[in-house]
Amino acid sequence: MFSKLLSSIANTILQTSAVEWIIFVLALIYLMLATVENVWCWLFGILASAFSVYLCFEGNLFLESGLQVFYVIIGIYGWYEWLHGSSQKKELKIISWPFLKNSYLILAGCILWIPFGTVAQRYSTQAMPYLDGFITAFSIVATWMTAKKILQNWIFWIIIDVLAIVLYASREFYLIALLYTIYTLLAVTGYFQWKKRIQVPSVLP
Repeated sequence: MFSKLLSSIANTILQTSAVEWIIFVLALIYLMLATVENVWCWLFGILASAFSVYLCFEGNLFLESGLQVFYVIIGIYGWYEWLHGSSQKKELKIISWPFLKNSYLILAGCILWIPFGTVAQRYSTQAMPYLDGFITAFSIVATWMTAKKILQNWIFWIIIDVLAIVLYASREFYLIALLYTIYTLLAVTGYFQWKKRIQVPSVLP
């Protein structure tokens, strides 16, 4: 049975569209560069998101499609921040936020999540609206955290990526689901890599 499952997955991957393969490669390069704090990650992230806008729209993942547009915009912002975002207009350094400040970000994500899910359920043919709404809301928060080089962004991404595996697999975008599986593993790696690189004391609440 296990061999049949692997064969089915392999056949599905072989039949995957060129757009999914492009996204897979670009997004993987983005995350690998991000884990080692390489500013060129933003270029590959912007390109991956641009292709993802089309893919998500075709799969009736409208919130995800809108999220990818946001990724393109914040990718440009993040690129600038990493290069010039410090108070001295120099390269931004990694910081760690305490639980209290992170809890404000969790609250912000929840505030976005409910209306996103509700609107998607009532006014569109969105697949799994509340799950997609959660991913969309917290991805906005986590992407901002990444742009600001807040260490805990990786914890947010681990949770988001696990849920994204379920979302994309439900739409039979198996290659993208596989990508998010790799994302999850790299997010764990990214957390520990960034933790070693912190060069300033934790920000107090």
